[in-house]
Amino acid sequence: MEFTPEDVADADFAVHTDGMFRPDVRRVSLIMSMAQSVLGAEASGEGLEVGSGYGYLLFPAAVLLPKIRWTGVDYPGRTYRHPDAYEKAFREYNCRFVAADICKEPLPFSDGQFLVVTFSEVLEHLPVERVNFALSEIARVIRPNGVLLVSSPNQASLENRVRLLRGKSILAMPDESDSTGGVFGHIRLYTPAEMKSALLKLGFRLERSCIETNISGYRGKSPKAWRRRMYRLYERLEEWLGILRGMGDTWYMAFRKVGRS
Repeated sequence: MEFTPEDVADADFAVHTDGMFRPDVRRVSLIMSMAQSVLGAEASGEGLEVGSGYGYLLFPAAVLLPKIRWTGVDYPGRTYRHPDAYEKAFREYNCRFVAADICKEPLPFSDGQFLVVTFSEVLEHLPVERVNFALSEIARVIRPNGVLLVSSPNQASLENRVRLLRGKSILAMPDESDSTGGVFGHIRLYTPAEMKSALLKLGFRLERSCIETNISGYRGKSPKAWRRRMYRLYERLEEWLGILRGMGDTWYMAFRKVGRS
């Protein structure tokens, strides 16, 4: 992992991270399943990941949709612990990287350049007044009949509702350190209905969606902590009871840009 000191033994790493990566694995799995379902396994063209981070989604996309040439775009001032290894991974997966501040400047791509764009776990980090600008730019670079895949924490989740009932805020007060170097923590959460409405105005139609909770991997101090066990129990209940699914922790949506190629 990018932030793991090199002198940490594999056994120690495993003990303290048991289950931690399950949410990321599940997120990637769901998004790629949606992509293959909407695009088809033989889809070819160009793909873009907005907010590519450490490549958790970008590199699997390059493997699972091999006929699509992928580009990752992320904040220009972002630093990586092992930049040489990061650049090597881009070469090995036949991806390219472009630095751009999506809050302040247009995406450096042509109109209608991409068949598919992924925008996962980024929306909640954007200053609210720049969300429409960022979404408009994403819409611009997707070709007619192209696909946009979006995921983000659900503002209307059961956990957030409970926090409000207890008199607590959904998000912590802003901290100046969160925006150091232009990279922000969670600023605002959105509901699926808000995202659907915003993208309908930009010429998209919703094709696939799901909401689920998958947070037990990183809630609780240890794999056997009572809090983590309770979250695991709730995740199982959510699978069985349809009424709970709309209050899941994260939503995933696949949109098609209306128009002809």
